[in-house]
This record gives sequence, C-alpha cells and structure tokens, in this order.
Amino acid sequence: MIRISCLVLGFLLWISPPVPSLADESPGVYGCKMPLHSVAFGWLDDKNAFQAGDTAIIKIKILDDSCRSRNSSFSKKPMNFSLIINGKKGNSSYISGVHQYLDGDLWNISFTPIRVGQFPVVITDENIGILDSSLHFTVTTGHIYPPACMVSWMNFFMEFVAGTKAYLFLVLKDAFGNNISSETDGPSGDFFMVSASYENGSTADLLDVKSNGWNELGYFGMEFVPKTAGNLLLHVHCNNRTLRGSPLPFIVKPGLMNITSSQGEWKYRTNFFQVFSKLEIFIYQKDQFGNLVPGFYPFDARVVEKATNLSIPIADLFFEEVAQGTQLLSFVVSEPGEFMLIIFDAKLHESIWNMTYDFSVFIGYCHESNSFANGSGLASSVAERIHVEIISENGTSNVLPIVIPLQTLIEHSNVAHQSDGSARWAPALPANEKQTIIVNSTARASDFNVTYTPKKSGDYKIWISCGNIPVNDGNLYMMKASPGLVDTSLSSVLRFASDVKRNAKNEVLVQIVDSYCNPVSSKQTKLNLQVYSVNSSSFIKWDFLNNDDGSYTGYYMARDLGSYNICILFEGKHLSPCPFGVHVYEREYFSEVTNDSIYVWEDESLAFDVLLNDYIAGGTFNIIEFSIPFHGSLLQYGQLFRYTPYQGFFGKDSFSYTISDVNKNVATAVVLISVLCKPPQFVSLPVGLYVIEDIISPKFGGFPGFEIMYSDVKQNISLAIRAQSGNVFLSPMQMQLQQTKGSLFSAIREDRARKDLVISGHVETINSALQFVQYLGNENFYGNDIITLHAMNENGVQEARVPVFVEPINDPPIISAPKFISLARKEGNNRLQIYDKQRDAFEFLIMDSDIFNFVGNKSHFRVMLSMEVNDGTISTTLPVSLVSTAELKIEGSNQWQPLQTYVTISNHFVLKGKGIRFHGSIGDCNNAIQWLFYQSTESDAALTVTVNDLGNHGCYPDCLEMMSLPLYNEVTVNLFKRRPVSQMEALVLGSAIMVEIIMMLLLGGKTQSTKLATSITPKFDIQK
Repeated sequence: MIRISCLVLGFLLWISPPVPSLADESPGVYGCKMPLHSVAFGWLDDKNAFQAGDTAIIKIKILDDSCRSRNSSFSKKPMNFSLIINGKKGNSSYISGVHQYLDGDLWNISFTPIRVGQFPVVITDENIGILDSSLHFTVTTGHIYPPACMVSWMNFFMEFVAGTKAYLFLVLKDAFGNNISSETDGPSGDFFMVSASYENGSTADLLDVKSNGWNELGYFGMEFVPKTAGNLLLHVHCNNRTLRGSPLPFIVKPGLMNITSSQGEWKYRTNFFQVFSKLEIFIYQKDQFGNLVPGFYPFDARVVEKATNLSIPIADLFFEEVAQGTQLLSFVVSEPGEFMLIIFDAKLHESIWNMTYDFSVFIGYCHESNSFANGSGLASSVAERIHVEIISENGTSNVLPIVIPLQTLIEHSNVAHQSDGSARWAPALPANEKQTIIVNSTARASDFNVTYTPKKSGDYKIWISCGNIPVNDGNLYMMKASPGLVDTSLSSVLRFASDVKRNAKNEVLVQIVDSYCNPVSSKQTKLNLQVYSVNSSSFIKWDFLNNDDGSYTGYYMARDLGSYNICILFEGKHLSPCPFGVHVYEREYFSEVTNDSIYVWEDESLAFDVLLNDYIAGGTFNIIEFSIPFHGSLLQYGQLFRYTPYQGFFGKDSFSYTISDVNKNVATAVVLISVLCKPPQFVSLPVGLYVIEDIISPKFGGFPGFEIMYSDVKQNISLAIRAQSGNVFLSPMQMQLQQTKGSLFSAIREDRARKDLVISGHVETINSALQFVQYLGNENFYGNDIITLHAMNENGVQEARVPVFVEPINDPPIISAPKFISLARKEGNNRLQIYDKQRDAFEFLIMDSDIFNFVGNKSHFRVMLSMEVNDGTISTTLPVSLVSTAELKIEGSNQWQPLQTYVTISNHFVLKGKGIRFHGSIGDCNNAIQWLFYQSTESDAALTVTVNDLGNHGCYPDCLEMMSLPLYNEVTVNLFKRRPVSQMEALVLGSAIMVEIIMMLLLGGKTQSTKLATSITPKFDIQK
C-alpha cells in the first residue's frame, strides 16, 4: 500500500507544472524578463477582516520606479491579475466583483467577499509570471436580511391545542446566505412580527408572542399561544418583508369545553313562537377562547314563566348533536305567554353565556306551506307577527325593509286602518350585518306591505317567517338589484397624467356610479372628452372603452406642445375634476427606462447597473422604490444592485424598480434574472487508480469514489469519460441503476475513435452508473495514464482528471522472422549475409512489448540472444561492451563456451561458430542479426533463434524492482542458397502439368505424357 501511495505521489509530482516563486525571474510575453522582486501586495490600511458585502482592496506596490515608465518593458506587458480563493479563480461562491485598477499611482485589486470564513489569497498574472500566496483574509456575517431567513416549527411539530404554547425556530441569514449564529448580536424581541390567518385570509388570534433568543443549536427561537382553532397559516415578517417558509401551515385544536363560554342561538333567529309549535335553539359548545368543541356535552334546561317566576314542566325536552360542537335543543310550546329558557350544567351549577334566553309564545294560525309572498319585491304574508330578512348573496350588503299591515281587524269591524304599533321603520345598520326586522301588530292582519330600498346592486336572498313558522316552506326568495341612474356628482375622473408626451397616446380613466355608488356599465357612448384650448384641433381623441366594472378608459393624443384644460362629460354634464390640466412636452422631458436581462450562476453573486440602458431626463435621478425578488436577495448601492440567488435555487427570477427624475416624472422597469445551473460538479473523485496491464480492473463491479453533484435533479445531463492510453467501460454485470422518472439513461461511444464513453441521464442515475466504471489499458500498455471526465449541461463543461497507474506484467519477447530465407552472396567474401534490411522486404528482428512505453521505445535492460545452425557456421559483429557475456558453440560440441580470445577493430569484435550467445539490449540483438553471416559447404541449413528476457519487464519507477520468472521465445528459420519455388509458382506449375497430362490422355498418348512428366519433375525443387 505504501508503494502504491508513493507511486501516485510521484506521478502527481511528475504531471504538476513547476510553480514559480517570487525569487524567480519569469519571461514575459514579449520575450523579456521582469524581476518579480519589484512587485509587492498588501491590504489597504492593513485591513484584512471584512463583513460579507464589504469592499476589500489589495494594494499593488511597484518597488522599482523604473518599471512605471511607459517605455519600460514591464509597462508594455498586458497585465491581468487574477485572484484564486480556495482553488476557484475570479468570481466564485467566495468573492464577487473582482476588479483591478492599474491607472495612476495607486494600483489595486478590489473585490467583495460574500462567504464567511478564513481564506488564503493567491494572486497570479500569467503574462509576467507572478504567483503570490502571502495574503489571507477573514469574513464575518453581514446584517440580517429578512427575506433570506428561514422559519420552521420547532421539532417539526405543527399541531397545537388552543391556549398552549407553540414554538418556532428561525435560521437567520445575511443577504449572501451566510448563517448568523449566536456568536453575533441577535435581533431584539420585537424584530420579527408574527400573525396568523385562516386559509381564506381572515385574521386569527394569537397571544403572548415573544422571542426566546438563541437556543443550544444556534437557532433563534420564538413562541406564542394560539387562540383560534382551525387550519391556520402563520405569517412571520420583518420590515414588511416575509421570511422564507412563511406562511407556515399549522393546526390548532380547541381546548376543554367551558360552560360559561358556550352560547345559544335561536334556530330561526326569532324568539317569537306560535303556540303548539316547536321551539328550537342551537347550543354551541365552546372552550375559553370561543372555539367550538366537538362531542356531546350533557346539558340540562328549564323554562320559567316570567309572570309567576315558576318553572314550567317540559315533557318532550330533547338534545341532539347536529354538527361538530353544536347541539339542538327542542320542545313544543303548549301555552302562550312570556318565558325564560335557562340552559345549564346541573353538576357544576353553571349556565351558558347570556344566562337566560327570553321568548314569547303567541296564539296564531300561520301555516308554512299555505303562506306565501309575491310582488315586485316582497309581497303579502300572514297575520300576527312578520319576520323579514334580506341578505345580499355575496355578503357585502343588507337591506332594511319597512313592514306595514294593510288591513287590521277589530272586533266585528271591516275598516282598514294603520295602528301605531303595527309597523316599525328599522334604523340604518352598518354594512355586512344581517338585517332581521321584527314587526309586532296589536291587531290581527292578514296582508302586509314590505317596502325596502337596496343600496348595493347585486343578488339578494329574502327569508320571511311568521314567528318561528317560515313562509313558503322555508324556501328563500331571490331578488336581483341593478344599478340606478348615473349620478354625475358622484362619478369622477379617477386617473390622468398631468404631464404627457407629444405625439403619444395618453390614457384617462373614468368611474361612473349611481346615487348609491354602484358602478354602472355600458355607458361608454355617453362619455365625451372635451378640450378647452385655442389649438384644440391638435388633439386626437378615441372613443371610450368599457372595462365592465363601471370604469371606462379614454385615449387622446396631443400633437402640439403647451398646456391644455380637459373635461370629461357624461350626457353633457361635467365629471369632477373639471377641468384638469395637462402639459404637453417633448419626449426628452421624460425619463425612459428599459427592462434588463441578467445572468448569474446559481451559487455566485452579481452586481449590475440597471440604468446603463436607460435614459434619465436631466441626468439626475432617484430610485424611489424597488421590489424584492422571490428567489434571491437584493441590495442597493446607489444605482448598482447586487443580486444573490438563494442556496439551491435555479431558474427565473425578477424584480422591478421605479425612478424619479428632476422633472418629478416616474418610470418603472423590470429586471429579468436567469439563475443558471452550473455544470455538474465533481464532489468526490478517487485519488488514484491502481490497475494491472492487460487486465480489466476491477474484476467485479467498478471503482468506488466517483460522484457528481447537480442542482436540477430532473434535467438530463451528460458525462464523457475517456482514458489517454486505454478504454473505460461500464461493468457488463447487471447494474442496479437508480432510474428516476423522466431520466433518459444511455451509455454510448460518440467520438470517431470510440474512446469517449458518454453517460446521459439524471444526476442520480449517472452517480449510480459511476459505481460500475472499469478500466482496460491498451495492449501491452503500462505506467501512468489519465482518466479525463467532462460533465456537461447546456451552460458549460466541468473537467476533472484521475491518475491511473498501470502495473506492468512480464510479456515474452517477440521474434519477427520468416520461415525461410534465400541467401545472397556478399561481394568479395564467401560468406552469405542472412538478413539485410535495405535489401530484403521481410523483417527479421527482436522486439519486447515491455519496452513500448519507454521513452523512444528504448530500454536499458538486457535480454539473452542465442543463434545456432545445424550445419555450417555463423558469424556476427558485436560491440566490445558485450564481450563479457559472449559465448560460442563450436562445431563438434554441444557445450557453450565463454570467449577466450578476440580481436577488436573500431571497438567491435567478431564472433564465429556453430552457435552464438550473448546478453545485450534489444538494439544490440537487432544489430547482431543485421550483421549475421552464414558459411557452409552444404546448400541448406536451419537457424534456431532464441530470446530470453531474463525476467526483466517494465521500468516504473525502478527497472530493478520489476523482475519475474524469465520468459523466452524461439523460432527456426530455414536457410537456402537458391530461391525456392513459392507456393503460387508450384500451384501454377502443377496445374500446367495436370492440363498437359489430361490433353495427352485425350489424344491417346498416355505413355508419352508420363515420360514427359517424369523428365520435367526433377528440374524443380518444390517446397511445401
């Protein structure tokens, strides 16, 4: 294991470029050298501690004043300083707004730190070879930014009982997403505002809202007591800005039932009952806060006659549960009079709220199915007491009726008259309140006149009862009220611009209502825009448009500059204000702002000027307001804004801003923000991989440690993997891939050489596939390799490299030689040269695949070459350096003998014998074959060539460490002094002979053809 680590470390040092120091001299881009001692860096005012969002400044000090001269080679270099923080160059998730200032005498580099922590700074300039790592800085959290703070339930518990405490915890953050911990000064108790509402938006009550400060986990805690039961929403905000996670849904259950808080309500909203009818009253079971408590609580009730103050026995007293937390008490009233109803708990001796409920029982003859109402609004009813309720269907308005009996019946009299006590004019009541009108008549009447005036247009429901007997079987009457006549005194011009552009279409908004302020629609043809000016002919007017809500939009255009008075008329009557003044200016008088589009990486911050593409009249402006983006923080620095997306967000965001110029004109524009997903990031990579030559590794599964991270888990991305000197595969075994919905997984090879393995799919699927990556080097390759990974999305590519060490294994040497060699005589010598690479078309050489990865395919380790013939002698020329390993086998002996004597000429000597053997490099062996000669009286011989690698293989990191059992290879070459017939020639010749024989047989000359074949055959030496 130690050996592998050392090999990987050696490889990393081998591939790492040399790092220049400040003591070096580096050549510039113009071929000259700049002494790096002449540049120094330091913090402005020695300040290296900052708050997130501050501006940090690094001074650049030139120690050699001659370098500032414009004629110096240093000043002519295109200087471009870069900052590297935690391995990330330039703007990143650590710093933003990197800017260098190289004019004048005060050179500096400024940036905005945005991430909390302690960081070293590396300053580089590739053009002049600067690398300085002497600086570091510290960043603390910025101010609390409420929209970035996160709120959640403590322990994620979101169900509570009314009257018990509920707990929140807040993760406080600054505008850059840094957590604000208890080590910093926390907010005051009233810094955050907490409120609750129902899902429909109505308010719910909370009690005792307070902060608990920091808890042991470093979160800021708050508590409150919920009062209102139901499914609620909790709103947490600060400075009119809502915290992230708000509103929080939660459930409040009612507390214990409280007798004194419980309440009764008459079923028909009247306490007048016809004798022998059923009295019905709802009992609402409530806790101490007025919340309905489900269940059936055992109430008791009694009836007391007011005149005698005696209890009346009730035989059919009946309680039943009609809804959660609601009971219905009912019994039949059997005698007329004035009574009190008391509902109580006999054990606790407590009565429900309001103590007693008074009611009257009268003698009447109303029948609910026989009684009816008619007329244009509300018509006749039955005698005795009339109850009228008119409610707006949308719940926004109620109507007050006047009920007058049309005929009274005195004993034996048919004279109709109006009694003083027979009618009542209901007083005005506020809106949104249900109106119940009770009319008591001292006389008997059968016909009533109901008069009412609805003030709000819309649909109304009318319910009529006689005491507790509903008219029309309790069915509601529906009535629709339309707007009245237009009231020009209440109608008005809602909106107009006092300053307008010349030759521009301008808008006027008008509201038309009746005498009760009901909007009146479809009156656009009766509206007219009137201009009071000498040059009114320069105005162009358009017809008013109906907005279907009682408002109308009119348009006009002024073609001349100046001031104009305008009135809006309805049927010739002026609408206020009349007139209203309009001043017409040239376009340059008004500022014009344009929507902006910006792009920012998901974990970075960006500062930008929104006014770069805007026209500001007079050059003076003021940003009077701007909205808050939904998915990021926004800080204003004059006309600059800095946007930082919230952690984990990508996609579209926006905000608007409004400016005011010197002419008090306002203009609004929108900034469209695209938060881009960074290319997939490598969060885990193996330090190095260890494999074996010519073997797929690992044998089972894949290499561990590969993992990528990508924010958009639903987007298909790609990962390309390739090896420089090998191939990358996915394990052929069945892979258990975590396929997600919508993931289009594929693994293909796309490049021409089919080296790149491209994996596509969701990030989860790709990470699953990365667990099955295998490697196989090229044939006979060993040593250092690199696996390169390219993770891609639509916005870019992220690259990573993993070193691979391929351990060599010993391969047998290779002998490339033909099966036979036709020998040629060398001029001036009786010896025959066996092989001449310039003469012969074939190859006769020694190779070893273990040296293919050496520099130049050459190695310095040795092999043993043995060459021997079965007849005759061979000779070759070797360098003197090999004399110590040279051996001979002479004719008549089968023993190898060391060389006893030799003669050197030009540092070479000649070996001659039946066999030759020596130790040398591959080059020495091939040189020996090149100068190998054969001499014999016989015509043919067999040359046996044997190569032994002596166990040497590979050379990484030390050739001496790579030893194994020796491997050898052996071939036999047939030597001929004349050229043998090739197989093709023999085939052609044989075919010709066969054709000749067949022809002779056909002609009847069998004997003659046989003699001919016999005479021809000995002249050729055919070798199979």
